[in-house]
Amino acid sequence: MIRTKVDQKGRDTNVVIGRARKALGLPKGVGWSVPVPGALLDSPAWLVLSHRAFKVLGAIMAEHARTGGKENGALVVPYSDIEARGLRRPSISEAIAELQALGLVAVTDRGGRSYGSLRRPSTYRLTWLGTPDALGPTNEWLGSKTEDEARARVERATAVKRATGKQAPSASRRDAAEKPSLPRSNRAVTPA
Repeated sequence: MIRTKVDQKGRDTNVVIGRARKALGLPKGVGWSVPVPGALLDSPAWLVLSHRAFKVLGAIMAEHARTGGKENGALVVPYSDIEARGLRRPSISEAIAELQALGLVAVTDRGGRSYGSLRRPSTYRLTWLGTPDALGPTNEWLGSKTEDEARARVERATAVKRATGKQAPSASRRDAAEKPSLPRSNRAVTPA
């Protein structure tokens, strides 16, 4: 029997007390952890994850833990870090497209060439967690109601990725809010 604390009126507060508190908590020295809701673990989006996508998600979650949970939305995970987990470079982008299609991860800034031969890495956001700039959890993973629907989303996203070499656009509210398109009249025209 686990003892819990009671308030002044004798009601249970669900706060574990005594030796059980130490036994049920994280061991000392573990560091920061990433909370994953039970509903997410039972969701169709989680259940259809491929091994590759799970490794990429693990790398993004590890970066979230390394930053103390303060950088969600700006999590930098270079491909070299993901390769160290046993994935080949060509399969990483498909795994990221799968995570986006399932609504588990949003790409907040797509990387690319920076200066010369240097590359700027992409930044990521875990959708079930809030961000430091007060964007609450978007829970895009709730969009798939069945495993078949989730598999269809993954198949569409990976087909787009294979056909064009580009990822399907994310349905993230943040992406839509931060990148307004300019009218054609405001675009710079280069002389011929």
